[in-house]
Amino acid sequence: MFPDRTEPESNRRRRPGVIASALALGVSLILISGCGDLSHDELNRGVESLSALAAQGELIANGVARDATKSTYSRVMAKTLGGEAEHEAEKLADAEPEAAVKSERHAAVQVAGELASLFSELQTFPGDEHHGALVEKHLGEVKEQADAIVARLTGEPAQ
Repeated sequence: MFPDRTEPESNRRRRPGVIASALALGVSLILISGCGDLSHDELNRGVESLSALAAQGELIANGVARDATKSTYSRVMAKTLGGEAEHEAEKLADAEPEAAVKSERHAAVQVAGELASLFSELQTFPGDEHHGALVEKHLGEVKEQADAIVARLTGEPAQ
């Protein structure tokens, strides 16, 4: 844990370089692994996440529309969920899709972008009932789009 005081000074100085090299290698591996091939299953999981985000957003927007939610809560939750939608859009856009899921990946990125935009609207107008109702309606439509992508990926009927 502590440097051996009997060890020559030159050996003790080399350790920080070794540690820095190991850290650089670790960071490189993490960055490289972040953007890889996008499989059918990975895309499906990502789109299911988008559908869940839309459902959560609908609940918040419904509270805004009914004037039943504090503006601070609505704003913070919209910011959080919008950030998650943006992150999912970035992950999907950065990954190289398998040929079989290329068009569905594009549709999923569009859904994620639309979600982020709707959450931004809710964040901007967290106490406006009219905006809340409109955002709730649009989030429902985006959720249906996400569910349709999942249905196409899984071959099962949309819910």
